[in-house]
Amino acid sequence: MNNFKSLFLFNRKQQRGIFVLIILLAITIAIYGYALTKPVQQLIVGDVTAYQSQIDSLKILAAQKKNKIYPFNPNYITDYRGYILGLSEEELGRLHRFRESDKWVNSKQDFQKVTGVSDQWLDSISPYFKFPEWVTNPKKSVYKTSFKERKIVAKDINGATQDELKAVYGIGPALSGRIIKERDFLKGFIDVKQVSGVYGLSDSTMIQLKKHFYVTNPSSFRKIALNTATRDELLSIPYFNDYLVDQLIKQRTLRDGFKSWDKVVLTSRFPEEKLELIQLYLTLD
Repeated sequence: MNNFKSLFLFNRKQQRGIFVLIILLAITIAIYGYALTKPVQQLIVGDVTAYQSQIDSLKILAAQKKNKIYPFNPNYITDYRGYILGLSEEELGRLHRFRESDKWVNSKQDFQKVTGVSDQWLDSISPYFKFPEWVTNPKKSVYKTSFKERKIVAKDINGATQDELKAVYGIGPALSGRIIKERDFLKGFIDVKQVSGVYGLSDSTMIQLKKHFYVTNPSSFRKIALNTATRDELLSIPYFNDYLVDQLIKQRTLRDGFKSWDKVVLTSRFPEEKLELIQLYLTLD
């Protein structure tokens, strides 16, 4: 019996804790009871016709924007655009092979002939074809004839103006400017191969340039003999500087003259990649 009574004996600290716990429990029960008795507010749905109309309009606009086709040049149809336009792999492949041969589609008839698309596809898509101005309005074209049809009158490139250089297919303002800059640095070309060293000049453009220009050396031009040349004569070569000339003279003396170009290129800081151009000015004889 004493042990049972001991279960209900608490010190003051424990009694305060039990009292606080009872109060918290009563507050919780009161809040829960109030929540149960509080009336539930009914959801009132008003007229949403106007909002639904706006949503439908936005959906229609989004669909139209997704399917809208903008004018494009059919010569540059990518794989993705071809898929969107409904071209088959075979039709798109024919177009790409045609373009790889450096040929152009200049009309919807050309496009159908090259790709083999159906009349139905052509009628629906060809209105969006956008060809260059010189194709659609040839009378307004800047050039009345193509580069290949122009009559070529060759002249010495050392007297060519920038506009004359730009007349070559593949040469624009930047490239023609670099050619003139290189010509000024060399104080005139002595061989057309020097032009090929200009940055940005491709082999195909070089072929076209040779059809328009040539190089005529002045009658006074003579190659310089490397084994007997003075320092000033060697410095007149545009690819040489003071240091290289001093090293060439030093090696020439040590070797009792250069016997081959293999020995020349061993000279300190010799620009071996320009040996072919340097040989236009120098001889070992």
